Amino acid sequence: MRSCRACGALSVALLWCLPAASYATENGGSVVPVGVQSMLPGLLMPAGNYLYNYNAWVNGFSARDEHGNDNGMGMTMATQAHAFRLLHVADPGLIEAGNLAFEANFVYTRTSLDMDYMDKSTSSGLSDITFGPSLGRHFGAYNDIFALLVTAPTGEYDKNRLANNGRNYWGIQASWAWTWYPRRDVDISGLAKIVYNTRNEDTDYQSGIETNLEYSANYYFAQGFFVGVSGFWHSQISDDKQHNRSVGANGNRINELTLGPQLGWGTPRYGAYFSWKRSLLSENTMDISQLWLNTFIAF
Repeated sequence: MRSCRACGALSVALLWCLPAASYATENGGSVVPVGVQSMLPGLLMPAGNYLYNYNAWVNGFSARDEHGNDNGMGMTMATQAHAFRLLHVADPGLIEAGNLAFEANFVYTRTSLDMDYMDKSTSSGLSDITFGPSLGRHFGAYNDIFALLVTAPTGEYDKNRLANNGRNYWGIQASWAWTWYPRRDVDISGLAKIVYNTRNEDTDYQSGIETNLEYSANYYFAQGFFVGVSGFWHSQISDDKQHNRSVGANGNRINELTLGPQLGWGTPRYGAYFSWKRSLLSENTMDISQLWLNTFIAF
């Protein structure tokens, strides 16, 4: 069962920039991904270097208003994201508080947005880069990770285009993730995150402060396989603003809830897993489905 735990440990903390399926926040999207923290987000892997590849397919079926009803815009969305994440975990004992790590995330995205009475908008290319440190702690069956990451506006951006590779503003995210083993073949995990967005100088628009709570539970069985469920609750605690005024009927605040199954296989050196999620609640966002295929290798 130790190998199963190590498999999951090498699948944690996917923190790269993926356009989200929303139109809360400016022109839809977020500087941070939602729905990606499906495997042991609070368990930091042993000292070493790791390469992750993440692949996401997100479909948006209809845009919803602040009450969760179709807003009549006829909007649909399709996004693909293919990312690489480099993670270095320092040797134990570098600091007394826990194990220090540093990561850098690079992603290629292709997004298509279609809406009534407007031409389809499509964008593809390298997106914004995310990087920063994290601190992992281990207390037997309980583990947690604190992270402070920054997303830099390095992706291509055009204020006259609805779909863009980059966001054209900085994002700062602080998170606390935890993983608990109530028994050796079961884990219960969660991640709480808050994101502060700076102002887009080209449009004088500032997206509100976002929060994200991700949750998962997994059962490990023979020969490195596992099966489980995961989801997220993504919301805003402050209004979107443009020209220092709140936008929309309720500040354009997003509120969405998802849930779905996942399964995978791995060893301490490599592995892969699938995760699928579907909207249960969509307010100021799109009704979506997400499919993830994530792989990893230690070197």
